[in-house]
Amino acid sequence: MNYHPTITDQGVTRTDTMQQCCKRDCQSLRPATLAAKIARPPQFTISCFHMLVTERLILRSYVESDLDDLLRLWNDPLVQPLVTNANVTLLGPRFKESLRAQMEQATFGAIIVLKETGEFMGQGSVTILEPKNRDGTLGICLLPKFWSNGYGTEATKFMIDHSFKWFGLNRMSLGVFAHNARAIALYEKLGFVMEGRKRQAVWMDNRWEDALTMGILRDEWEKKQQ
Repeated sequence: MNYHPTITDQGVTRTDTMQQCCKRDCQSLRPATLAAKIARPPQFTISCFHMLVTERLILRSYVESDLDDLLRLWNDPLVQPLVTNANVTLLGPRFKESLRAQMEQATFGAIIVLKETGEFMGQGSVTILEPKNRDGTLGICLLPKFWSNGYGTEATKFMIDHSFKWFGLNRMSLGVFAHNARAIALYEKLGFVMEGRKRQAVWMDNRWEDALTMGILRDEWEKKQQ
């Protein structure tokens, strides 16, 4: 049986049989249907052809208009201390250049939105700096209102699975601060193991903070799939 991928008006890909495609195409040629389409054109979004869908989330390609939301994310007082080694400070419009470069240079860079509402949630990325070593660096960042609902786990697991399946990685790596217990628990749940600790690496909130490195190998990821 032949199957044909179709982009719906909402931008979600579905797969139909040839019979279903023919039936739908014939219906679309009826005068009443054509008149309705002219009167009310489909409401496509700019990213409708560049998205991946999980149970509750959409991971879509970055567009220029996302920079305002990304700047808001990085300026959040709960988020910024978790994602930077630099000073925690007010980030102005010039920082958008760094955000743009970050998204464009990632091997896999996604804007994460809530499927139900289309609301901006955060960003995720996998960056492969040295392709010959097949090591991808994972990063994810969500607005605090979306914490503790399993969204981070859902998005992170998708990016891990996608990267091993499609980029041929041998391992994935990440960095996390020692006080970020929520993130560490999430990564360990998904199979990451602790690989290193750089003691007193970052001055943060009037104290020294350790910086941790974690990783998961392909064979460890494969065992999690069984």
